[in-house]
Amino acid sequence: MSIIRPLAYYPADFGRQLAATIVWAQFFVLYCLFFWFFSLPTPGNLQWADPLIKILPIQASIWLTILSSIVLGGASFCWLGSKALLKNTPFIQIGAGIAAAMAVAITIRILVGDVLPSFVPAEESSKPGFLYGMVAGYGEEVLFRMVLTPVFFFGTYWLLRARKHRNRVLLAATVAIVLTAVAFVLLHEAGEADGTIVWPLVATRFFVPGLVMGALFFLFGPGFVVAMHATMHIMIPLLFH
Repeated sequence: MSIIRPLAYYPADFGRQLAATIVWAQFFVLYCLFFWFFSLPTPGNLQWADPLIKILPIQASIWLTILSSIVLGGASFCWLGSKALLKNTPFIQIGAGIAAAMAVAITIRILVGDVLPSFVPAEESSKPGFLYGMVAGYGEEVLFRMVLTPVFFFGTYWLLRARKHRNRVLLAATVAIVLTAVAFVLLHEAGEADGTIVWPLVATRFFVPGLVMGALFFLFGPGFVVAMHATMHIMIPLLFH
């Protein structure tokens, strides 16, 4: 069975699998809580943390990420119920996402050693540490993949109800990917302390976590991207300095 999702997958199966993914993603909330209570981030960790989580005071960002995820997870579980949760859990997507993250991280470690290449943005390196790295990575999934992308996708899909199913899906997904990528860039720029716009970094944020990961979210399914991104933020501080 191909991991690429067929058109018939949208919107119903996509919505149910997204909800199931959100429920199981609460594991990463436990991860954040563990390191929040049992680790002591340094000022250096905060300095290199993702700009997104520095828009608000850092403690507020941690709380907002955790509480937003729990609310979404609870709502998703109430909507699905236990039987539908198991039926709609995208186990293959989640497993593939975790495996992909581990394979990429281990391959990079083998090729370049325990220091990431200089072109990797500091916010995506091990410099933010276990807690701030995961709060940023998982927080991005909560905001951009669990909230904004579905709002843009289902909203556009509803507005295009006069069109054929194929066109509705393709146009709605495209709108959701592009608008979410723009929001990703704008919110990260809002968190930059010095207000300086670094255009290569803007382009990287727009194309890689914005367009590429947004496309994978629809092509491979929500479980793949959420699991892959969050797992990368476990592997990076484990394998790199």
